[in-house]
Amino acid sequence: MNYIVLDKKLERPRTVAIGRPREFDLSNALDRALLVFWRNGYEGASIADLTDAMGINPPSLYAAFGNKEGLFRKVVDRYVERHAGFWEVASAAPTARAMIEHLLHASVDFVTDESNPRGCLFVQAAGGASRADLHKVAEMTLRTWPAA
Repeated sequence: MNYIVLDKKLERPRTVAIGRPREFDLSNALDRALLVFWRNGYEGASIADLTDAMGINPPSLYAAFGNKEGLFRKVVDRYVERHAGFWEVASAAPTARAMIEHLLHASVDFVTDESNPRGCLFVQAAGGASRADLHKVAEMTLRTWPAA
């Protein structure tokens, strides 16, 4: 957590770090959280499951991401960055047929890749969500799609 401290002489503000420095690899923690959300969905991923997989304690999760929703937002960004690039490639295809062809082939390759959990993170996240969480999940996932 950082605080801005103003000097009495009204010179430049300076930032002061409060608390211990982060003792975990944020990128690795996001990758591990992504797998938990992908396997269990949004609602099925408990804080205990997430912190256990990430190798951190709950206060560290809250300090780094704010809450479960904040973590999921970062996970969605990571998922799109690492696993959904074929959509962008498809949108650059010269014809609609070429675009659909690329999407079909790439989607099959993606969902049959045994190094990934089954299915799609977005579908998994929405699958077990309550009505209230479903709206949150939809908003978080739809914001990642480029405007048409």
